[in-house]
Amino acid sequence: MQKKLPVLLIIVLIIPLWAFAQNPQPRMDDRDRIAIMPLIDEQVEISGQARNLLQARMSNIINLNGLAAREEASYFVMVPQISVVSEDITPTAPPMHAVTLYISFSIIDNYTGTVFGETGMEVRGVDQSRERAFTHAIRGINPRSGQYRVFMERAKDRILSFYNTQCDLVIAAAQSLVEQDRKREAIEILTSVPPVSRECYDLCMALAGEIGPVPVPEPEMARESQPEADTEQETRVKGMKGRLRNLEVEILQVEFTGNNIDVSLLLTNNTENTSIMLRSARFIDRRGNEFDRRLYISADLVRGVPTRRDFSFSDPNIDLVDFMRMLELNFSREGTLMFENIEVKR
Repeated sequence: MQKKLPVLLIIVLIIPLWAFAQNPQPRMDDRDRIAIMPLIDEQVEISGQARNLLQARMSNIINLNGLAAREEASYFVMVPQISVVSEDITPTAPPMHAVTLYISFSIIDNYTGTVFGETGMEVRGVDQSRERAFTHAIRGINPRSGQYRVFMERAKDRILSFYNTQCDLVIAAAQSLVEQDRKREAIEILTSVPPVSRECYDLCMALAGEIGPVPVPEPEMARESQPEADTEQETRVKGMKGRLRNLEVEILQVEFTGNNIDVSLLLTNNTENTSIMLRSARFIDRRGNEFDRRLYISADLVRGVPTRRDFSFSDPNIDLVDFMRMLELNFSREGTLMFENIEVKR
């Protein structure tokens, strides 16, 4: 294996440079592979009808440009940022809320955070409540505007250009990690390359296959030597605190807030500085009904320093929930942690 690796690395470093020099223009089937999912981070300060309308406007922009993604195919996401330019109460009877918002959209790589496109516009709304004024402002976003068509086309071009010109750097980074005996990280880099550039994707997958299998870390080896019931016990806990590998998770509160069930978490890693991503959450209420959410909430954890993250469940039947038989949190790389028997504060 050690003798084959240097030869393969020389080949994969040379072939992409030659191939991309021969054909710098992306093929149409590469463009067709790009898919984007709308994602509103929990930190964006918007709720209720305004949040739902913004999600719908983003979906319309993506759909009209033929880039809609299934939720599980989310290498790339479209995310908003909202800045309040001005906010006033009108001297009328009744008084009205008048807001001016600057709403920007970005297309990013959901794994690395690389930004491939940005655009924004100013919108205004007036209504009797602040939330309805926000909703009225968001209605000013026209998904058919040429601004968004240009925005999406440029993002597609930049995505393809990045993977068609930087593939050799991705492979070189993986090679460097292999030389440092950090094979797991090398494979994570290679397997995070999306299939939008067929040549780059195929080369990275081939190299990942040559590097593997990756040695199992000590904690996992210890778990594998235990009975299966012990392994399940480590991922299913009673109460409000749990541990998943080196990640400690504490549920600070679960509260019904009128339209949503809000969940607050405290995340800690006492052994190393690391980055984690909470990809999804699911719970089952006392009647057996299931509610789930795709999240993609990331956190950079400093060793021993607790970090708080919040998210919400929203559903037409959410106001009937007063108890969770099971709350399941799925973290990238770390796995799934399940909490049992949680009261919902009301």
